[in-house]
Amino acid sequence: MKKSSKLWTGDFVLILAVTLLAFIGCQGLNNGTPIYVSLLGGSNAFAGMLILEFSLAAAVTRIVVGRMIDARSRRGFMIVGAALMLVGTAGVLPFPVLESQVVFRAVQGAGFGALTTAASTATADVAPAARLGEALGYYGLGQSLGFAVGPSLAIVLLSFSWHETLFAGMAIVSLGLVVLGFACKYERHPERLDPTSAYARGARSARSDAEGASADSASEGAAGSMPTSAEDPTGRRPLVWRLFEKGALPGAVPMLVSCLGYAIIVSFVSKYGVQVGMAAPGVFFVFAAVTMTAIRLGGGRLIDGVSPRVLLVAPTICGIACFAILAITSSEPWFYAAGALFGLSMGLAFPLYNTVCVRCAPTERRGAASALYGLANDMGIGLGSVFWGAVIDATGYAFVFWGGAVVLAITYIVAFVVFPKK
Repeated sequence: MKKSSKLWTGDFVLILAVTLLAFIGCQGLNNGTPIYVSLLGGSNAFAGMLILEFSLAAAVTRIVVGRMIDARSRRGFMIVGAALMLVGTAGVLPFPVLESQVVFRAVQGAGFGALTTAASTATADVAPAARLGEALGYYGLGQSLGFAVGPSLAIVLLSFSWHETLFAGMAIVSLGLVVLGFACKYERHPERLDPTSAYARGARSARSDAEGASADSASEGAAGSMPTSAEDPTGRRPLVWRLFEKGALPGAVPMLVSCLGYAIIVSFVSKYGVQVGMAAPGVFFVFAAVTMTAIRLGGGRLIDGVSPRVLLVAPTICGIACFAILAITSSEPWFYAAGALFGLSMGLAFPLYNTVCVRCAPTERRGAASALYGLANDMGIGLGSVFWGAVIDATGYAFVFWGGAVVLAITYIVAFVVFPKK
């Protein structure tokens, strides 16, 4: 494949922008929620339960959307998901009590699940075949920058005396998502994409089938009797594998396990920084953003050319080192150094898991594969948040940080077993 294959189309940029804003909203709310709950007199365990609720709502939505998205418009699900996120954030403003969070966190999660499943699938749609790993690396860059910018933004918004500024700010982010969703129109104009991209190839195939059908109805009948691998004409496939793509498990299983550990950083490191008196705890995520960006800019090509078992060694070591530093010292410079290591770890691990999910799945089942990848993310962060939140209440932070290091070590063992060799 020539290096001139067209990746940076206007539609690809729009999808990356959707991804960035979606994860700014998600991670801003996830990191801001424990602080907001504390300001209203709630516990870490309750904050963890709210994050789990968000994740469960996103997971249920992915179950519904994962199969539907392979036959319907990605753009439509982006718009609906963005609208739900807008309702879920703006709705808190007239009801600034802990009880309202139970309702609105579910709405936010449903919107996030629909939106990100559609955006992930759209990324795989528009990428040139030989640059799929690179494209998903850039998608992961938007995801990771959201992890970095969202918490920092949440801390700034929560510094105002009116604490609901957090939700006003995130509502503006969600409104931007609605606008971008309407602007993404590659499904109407596949000719603008690289000819080797999955969506362009699918559009050409559909045109050829239509032309062949009009010329020879007998040929149409023969072709129509041959199901694609996305179909289940016998009804024998278990329901769960009609909703998700079984081939994506090698990427989704390590993703789930790793997120049980990453949940500690995603949900509680901002509150930890505030609690130990850091002057600017949000700078943790600024350092993370810098290293995530650096690793994502070159990591996509590595993912396309290096064995996943070998490549996962680096993010595993960086993640374990991040947790070890947080467990040993509360020094501000070391705190920021841990943020840089966190960025390197998540910045390479997430697109690697995503690429394994997509490459191991049939092209026509990429929506279902993306749904399984997203489900692993949601459930890992959600379950990890509620578990570690309760442990923090009982033991403090140091024990929890060591627990995160152990989880990442276990993740590598799991990945070594289930990853493809090439």
